[in-house]
Amino acid sequence: MTNTTIRVKQQKGLIARLSNHNISNISSKQVLPTIEGIATGTPDNIISQKDAAEFVANLKNLDRNRHRIAKIYQNTRIEERRLAVNLLSEESYEFSRKQGTIQQRMEMFEEYAFPLAEKVAKQALKSAEASTRDDGSLYSDNIEESIGLIVFVTSTGFVAPGIDTKLIKSLGLKRNIARIPVHFMGCAAAMNGLRIACDYIKANPNQRALVVCLELSSVNAVFEDNINDTIIHSIFGDGCAAVVLGGREENMLFGRNKIVIKDNFSYLVDDTEDGIRLGINDSGITCKLSRDLPSYIENGLNPIINNFLADCQLTKEQIDLWAVHPGGTRIIEKAQSSLGLTDEQVADSWEILRQYGNMLSCAILFVIERVMLRLESESFQDGKTIPEKLTGLSFSFAPGIGVEGILFEKY
Repeated sequence: MTNTTIRVKQQKGLIARLSNHNISNISSKQVLPTIEGIATGTPDNIISQKDAAEFVANLKNLDRNRHRIAKIYQNTRIEERRLAVNLLSEESYEFSRKQGTIQQRMEMFEEYAFPLAEKVAKQALKSAEASTRDDGSLYSDNIEESIGLIVFVTSTGFVAPGIDTKLIKSLGLKRNIARIPVHFMGCAAAMNGLRIACDYIKANPNQRALVVCLELSSVNAVFEDNINDTIIHSIFGDGCAAVVLGGREENMLFGRNKIVIKDNFSYLVDDTEDGIRLGINDSGITCKLSRDLPSYIENGLNPIINNFLADCQLTKEQIDLWAVHPGGTRIIEKAQSSLGLTDEQVADSWEILRQYGNMLSCAILFVIERVMLRLESESFQDGKTIPEKLTGLSFSFAPGIGVEGILFEKY
């Protein structure tokens, strides 16, 4: 087969995919990935931090660190968390002490994960459908038919066929949809998933992408008498977030309350490999946080953000909105200190941490959703004028340690 024949076949394929659209207009203008719908959700079990601290302090096997538990939980600045598995029960505690339970834990993950993922994904699709009516989209108004990619993100469970395959069937998505799983990237995985979806939208401007982030840390709970496990069990919560992305031409009028993703970045900080470590043992998925992690963030974050913004011909002073990963008190504090942010600029991150704890990958999407809802609410307040367009930056941290984020414009 000649190169000419290959090119002709490729062009015919492109024409088939874009048959309902003006191909010359789409190809001649930059397509901007846009968040058309976003939704979040959590399990029904709500655990107060006070009750959790009292329960853990009374566990019979935690003699070595018992005197530190109350202070550790108090310092989290978390009021409550949502957990798929109620860890404040004798049954859960006894199960967590058993060896060789990884198969049972992955079965639990599948049992709890799909209903929550389905619920939140449906809400995101409904949100996208409502927000795209009569706004000049590049594709069909049928949201389900136009989704060509699903990205499923998690670091807390593994199963194949995956949750994404179940979602395709239950949501009525196309059987020939592209599927990409993002596993074991920790808290930054949502940013990675959005980057994948953005690249897909740019290459397929008449398609949409669905990103679903779901984390169930409670499935992997093991109560050992060491300081790392004590800290882990004091901060992590369960949750799910879903985002529908579509494409908009650069000169198109954007509807109200839209987020346009302008750029993204990913950077590994030198000599910080011990900062965040995820692993697997015979009792499930493990996480180990270095005591040096806060200093890694404080020393490494600012030059990364400055260099990225410089490449975008921007400075920190030009960023109106900050969505900082709510990974814990020291994470937010050191990110704020490194970047010189005000308390107001990180207030949304603190609020998500207070209400939910650290939900790994989906936590940052909870922050972005809160930013959108807050601005929408403020726009209806008397005397409050919200600019038509605001520039924002969002980022999270991954094992490596890596810093991943997006530059966006909020309309």
